[in-house]
Amino acid sequence: MKLSRVLLLGTSVLVSCAMPGVAFAQSTDAPPTNGQAADPQSSNAGQPQEDIVVTGERNNQFGTDTAQSGSFRNAKILDIPMTVSVIPDALLKSQQAVDLIDAVRNTAGVSSSGVGPASYNNLTIRGITVDTRSSYKLDGTLNILSSTAFPLEDKDRVEILKGASAIYYGFSPPSGIVNFVMKRATPELYVGVRAFGDANGGYGGHLDVGDTFGIFGFRINGVAAHQDTGITFAKGDRYLASGTFDVKPTSKLTLSADLEWFKRSIVEPATFIIPNGATKLPPLAYLDPSKNIGGLDWDNNRTEELNMLFKGVWKFTKDWDVTAYWGRSHLNRFRYNPGFVPANITALNTQAQINAYNASVTPGSPTFGAGVVRFGTRIQTAGYENISYAVEVHGKITTGDITNSVLLGASRSLRSLAGSPATPRTVIPADNFLNPIIVPNPNAVLGTRPIPSTIDDKGLYAFDDLSFKNIVHLTGGVRVTDYTNDGSTNLSTKAPYEVKPTAVSGGVIVKPAEWASVYGTYIQGLEENAIASNNVDNAQTVFPPISSTLYEAGLKLQPRKNLLIQLAYFDIKREGAYNERIDPSTGLLHGFGDATQTYRGFEGSVGGYLTRDLAVNATLMLLKARTFQAANAASLHTVPGGTPDVSWSLSGEYTLSWLTPSLKVSAGAFHTGKQAVDDTNTAFTDPYTPFDIGASYEFKLGGHKLIARVNGQNITNKRYWAAVGAGALAESLPSTVKFSLAFQY
Repeated sequence: MKLSRVLLLGTSVLVSCAMPGVAFAQSTDAPPTNGQAADPQSSNAGQPQEDIVVTGERNNQFGTDTAQSGSFRNAKILDIPMTVSVIPDALLKSQQAVDLIDAVRNTAGVSSSGVGPASYNNLTIRGITVDTRSSYKLDGTLNILSSTAFPLEDKDRVEILKGASAIYYGFSPPSGIVNFVMKRATPELYVGVRAFGDANGGYGGHLDVGDTFGIFGFRINGVAAHQDTGITFAKGDRYLASGTFDVKPTSKLTLSADLEWFKRSIVEPATFIIPNGATKLPPLAYLDPSKNIGGLDWDNNRTEELNMLFKGVWKFTKDWDVTAYWGRSHLNRFRYNPGFVPANITALNTQAQINAYNASVTPGSPTFGAGVVRFGTRIQTAGYENISYAVEVHGKITTGDITNSVLLGASRSLRSLAGSPATPRTVIPADNFLNPIIVPNPNAVLGTRPIPSTIDDKGLYAFDDLSFKNIVHLTGGVRVTDYTNDGSTNLSTKAPYEVKPTAVSGGVIVKPAEWASVYGTYIQGLEENAIASNNVDNAQTVFPPISSTLYEAGLKLQPRKNLLIQLAYFDIKREGAYNERIDPSTGLLHGFGDATQTYRGFEGSVGGYLTRDLAVNATLMLLKARTFQAANAASLHTVPGGTPDVSWSLSGEYTLSWLTPSLKVSAGAFHTGKQAVDDTNTAFTDPYTPFDIGASYEFKLGGHKLIARVNGQNITNKRYWAAVGAGALAESLPSTVKFSLAFQY
């Protein structure tokens, strides 16, 4: 089916799903608000407005109409000329989401790459990697570090701003931004206690306390849990302690502090290491997702992260204010990074080695299942640190029917990394992924961290939104960047480089009605390139930055606050991207930085309440991604590895009000299409669709509310590849049942 026909079909399906809600918008009925705060004032497109105070149950709904990411902090989604996905607290609770991947599976076009889901997730958005050090934000500002599993218990919502973000945040890929919004003070005393567990043997407790005293408000969260993934040996513990504090000493000054500490340790199952150019994959029908293919019961992946963010907002006139913030994110990680290598494939692949690999994954072959387990002879140790700070001035000038909203800012992001190398790795001979041996603990010592590599990303930026009667908006932005990489990484060195690019953006928004907007956007971006993998003969080489452009056009409809419809077409081009292929001059696998990649597709979503009792979250992405390699005409038009062509999600919650409003049932389906294992396109994973179901019941005890929940995740025990890319395949987690009992005072 041609892409144009698929796009038309997808548009029709989404609009058809939304029609009942559009009609229902004329009704005076609305879903229960649970004390939701009044609507914020309509914001100007793309400009930060006064802070929205997130209070306890304010977002206890599926529908949400504001976002805090980028220069759009606190703007209405209807006024943001880009695709924005918001996963609110109500949806997270309904699904008993524990990890980031539990949240983002509700957004089409987000998938996992390179790392198994038991430990943490490396994400891609629209097929493009989300950078672990520059693309994750806390409260829209602080760069937080993602080489771990993020807790969700202290988050009010997760936002995904898709597309180029470098115009505001500096060097970052055009995949998008993942923003975590912390829970904030409640207007009155709020105490929440929750006990939870699962059928695998995991269990834990969560305490959530908030209140406001005069000018001071706070929100404190704590979690202690034992986790069990259902995979043999893959168990561990996690802890969280966080607090948000707000002080308003005068009507014009607001000071806030966000503090978050979390720690996690879990045995990390081995992933399959796949040679570049492989034509076959390990057969899922022969694999048991509950089996640890590495046979390792001691290879703990241990992480500890501390995030601090301090912010002040001074409203010095009615329409103008100054915002300043400083933040620090620090992460320590220790791991063995285990992998199962079918047929003992070495780092530099030859056709003979690929033939041996294919035999080891072919049922009936004498060597079927054979291979080795590889892990570090020393425990890999890494320390990451980000320091971010900025000063911004924003306000508006109104002349008759014309409003000019301006944002001026200066920011700096300092990022450092010191990580011991992934090699050498020891090899345990004569293993088999069908019946793995138990590998004894080598009692390895810690690796030695090198001198940290450092990145200094400074920028001056300006955004302007010229509005006529809030009907037509002309938006524009410019950022001048001074970016320096000191030229060191791990134990290898590279030439340092410094670039001073200027990036621009522009867009137009037309609002024929208060509840509808049509937009078009152009954004330039610049991102750091990849480091050559250990599979190539020029391992650890770092390539010059990648330049990107984004064109996006879309339609947004919001017939009421609790229902939002988004449709968009996007076209992203990246030049100078990293890719791996055989070098004709040597016959060896080599890393290049000469690829041009294009990502074009359609995206749509419907989120909110279709009826008073029925809340839905439906998303769809149809993607056509291609890699064009300048020096290798035979490899033109290949699909980038780990990029699904189709993805969609459909979840919802239904209140059985005709029986009792205390009972709710939920369900979800999450589809990911086929993915190329690598850029050679010689092997693809199969598409998959896991299904979830759940229910909750609310009742009173001693005048206080209790909520009991139960959720079945992957109820059909579907076997699939949960992470694809970076030379690795990771199996899905086995199905499980989650349950919890929450008390609210």
